[in-house]
Amino acid sequence: MEEAYVFGKAARMVRHLEATGVGLPPDHAVVVGAPDARATDAMAAARRGAYAPARALLATTREEADWTLRDESVRALAEIAVDDAAWLNAWLAESPDDPDALVVEAFRRIAEAQKVRTGAYAKDVAADRFRAFFSLLDDALPVVEAAVAAGPGDPVPWSAVLAHCIGAQAPREVFDDCLSRALSCGPHHLPTHLQAVQFLSAKWYGSHEEMLGHAARAAADAPQGSPVRALEVVALTEVGIEGDREGDRKGRRPGRNGGQESSGADRTDAIIATAQAYSASRPPEDRGARLIRNHLVWALNRQERWAESLDVYRSIGRHATEYPWAYAGDPLQAFLHFRDHARSRLAASVPRNGTVPAPAVPLPESAWPQAAQEIAYVPTSPQRVSQELLLCGATVRLAPAGRWTLMETAPSQEAPGKRGRRATLLRLDGLARVAESAFGATRLTTLVAHCEGIDSRALTVVGKGSTTARHRWAGPGATPSQETAQQHAELFVAAAGSGDAREVARLLRDPGDPSELLIRTLATLGLPPLPVGFGERPEVLAGVRGATVHQARSLWQGMKDFMSDDTDPNPPLRLDGR
Repeated sequence: MEEAYVFGKAARMVRHLEATGVGLPPDHAVVVGAPDARATDAMAAARRGAYAPARALLATTREEADWTLRDESVRALAEIAVDDAAWLNAWLAESPDDPDALVVEAFRRIAEAQKVRTGAYAKDVAADRFRAFFSLLDDALPVVEAAVAAGPGDPVPWSAVLAHCIGAQAPREVFDDCLSRALSCGPHHLPTHLQAVQFLSAKWYGSHEEMLGHAARAAADAPQGSPVRALEVVALTEVGIEGDREGDRKGRRPGRNGGQESSGADRTDAIIATAQAYSASRPPEDRGARLIRNHLVWALNRQERWAESLDVYRSIGRHATEYPWAYAGDPLQAFLHFRDHARSRLAASVPRNGTVPAPAVPLPESAWPQAAQEIAYVPTSPQRVSQELLLCGATVRLAPAGRWTLMETAPSQEAPGKRGRRATLLRLDGLARVAESAFGATRLTTLVAHCEGIDSRALTVVGKGSTTARHRWAGPGATPSQETAQQHAELFVAAAGSGDAREVARLLRDPGDPSELLIRTLATLGLPPLPVGFGERPEVLAGVRGATVHQARSLWQGMKDFMSDDTDPNPPLRLDGR
């Protein structure tokens, strides 16, 4: 009886999984912490060593009191300066009292200290790292104070002050005084309240009740349309994270309320309802609502409210935020993993003969179907690739290219409406997923080139059943740190078996034309050039000499072919794939 129930649930999941994806942007379109378009030129110039655009941008934000854009831009520029501060040093040398240069330098000092400490729990941070961390914070204090003095009425430098208070373990009366001064500059400035939530949380220097109390008071005072009105849902994440840690220490599994007692369920539901109302009041993909929506969907996932969760994912669209997802590992991978989990659980919960609930929110433009054009580079022959694909359930086109096989999806070769249950269940909606499924048990480390629209290209490495590196070129503002670029470059070179990692890292950080940079990176790695028409039309391998189609099989037929002595499971087909 139990086996029949489990089988029925799995069957419903497979049957309904595709329908749960309606209105969700594909994995390849999701980005974490996308910069405001108004700041991208300044960020690109800073990476090239020029500070004039950053100076102009920050002066405008200060004059117009656009504290949200100012805060985002200052933090992004400070992160760039952590890797290379030459441009910022030149700016400060020319204008040592410039309030805009000083606030970037203040945030740079804080970010530099936090990088040394790392984001690990205190018990996991080595003593020498703590000593270096506190030393850097001591050195940062005069700069932070100078930034505050240079910008009276500006709430942004006070966020650096509050971050310094948290890191330096400032006495409570000091933090309270700084928070009061920060709020006098910007009573509804979200970053100020986010710092307060952190300081007052149980993991730092307060308690759940104190943190939630501050969030509730701030929300009650905030004007209509302000994200601070839903601040409590951010605090709720902190309650859940700390509850999970308590559950781990006591050897019990955290409950649906994130470690809270059942008496807190009503309060949790009320907080979620407030955040849902705020989200519903803002248009899909609204920039100001991004952080709240990401925390809201985290809370709904914990409550196992899958249909509501997916509606919020639809409003988020392609814009994930670093937190809360960084609590679960790499933010992008965590976001996609939890989104997939919500889809699977909703599909499995649909009653027999039922249907997946229709989306309850307007769909953002980016949520409409987008087919990524992709080419995978597999380091073996087409015959070997086809053999490995037998149990996968994907229909692909293969073309020989020296020691590599080029691979693309071949939807035109699939029977209409017959995508296959295995392909649906395994979420084979991209070549990276196909490689993860088919080549996980082999040494076929695969690189996948992606065209994701007019102004975006990407390169992915898949090895041992998982994606190990992914870089996305999207013009100015999307450049990774030097450390991240170097790590990815080394993985790309290892996967390709050739290339100069330093040159590849330079290409990964270049803010130029994404299409040209992908082409140059592939050439540097010694990979065959992209087929003619890539980025312009689908199925570009259809006319390549020697191209064949690997047709998806039933599981039974795939097993029979896999066990067969025939080393060429797909005899050569005509170039049109028929």
